[in-house]
Amino acid sequence: MSFKKFIILIIIIFAVFYFANEEKEFFSKIFDKINFEDMVASLEEKETEKTIRIYNSYPSGESLTLKEDTKLLSKTDGVVYQLEEDVTIPGITDGKPGKAEVKVIIIKKDDTKIDEDSIITVPGLSSTDYFETTWGEVISEEDKKIIEEEEIKKEEEPISTLVSGIIKKDTFWELKNSPYIVSGNIFIPENVTLFIEAGVDVVFEGDFGFLIEGEIRMVGQKINPIKIR
Repeated sequence: MSFKKFIILIIIIFAVFYFANEEKEFFSKIFDKINFEDMVASLEEKETEKTIRIYNSYPSGESLTLKEDTKLLSKTDGVVYQLEEDVTIPGITDGKPGKAEVKVIIIKKDDTKIDEDSIITVPGLSSTDYFETTWGEVISEEDKKIIEEEEIKKEEEPISTLVSGIIKKDTFWELKNSPYIVSGNIFIPENVTLFIEAGVDVVFEGDFGFLIEGEIRMVGQKINPIKIR
């Protein structure tokens, strides 16, 4: 091998080692920036955090408050949950149990898969009348999406107000609560005034009407009329 070729070979070898070392340092810097411990901790946190909906069907309709750190027990898989915050579950309304959703963490779990259909009990209530009337269920990710979609729909739904019967005192039908759906006959007694704001829409659901002994004042505007249909 000639001296010239030898020098070229040395330069190539030197260049290969140099760039290999630079590349190693480059990737080393990238991996240093990635906190794998935080990533693992984040994944573990997602696995141990759940949302539980707790129901309260106590006959008297009283609300129930559970304190932070209250333990909840899953009947079928033995998983123990712990509340991350205080929660107040409202009482029965219109015959339906009150309910509230709360974040929990798993503090005891076997290797078995979590049964999201399992009934959740509150062992701490075992000596109270609430024990048999309070239960919970795990909210799955799919259920969360459904709940979020329903909340968005409620926000997007137009507000309406059902009206019927006797108007016992001076009353204002405001634009923000329009349309007013007349679902029965309306009686305005003597010395009572119904004020209807500009832009209000009054919709009769059937063959109903107003019996007026008092007064109706409508303040419609040309650009914002009151509509009665």
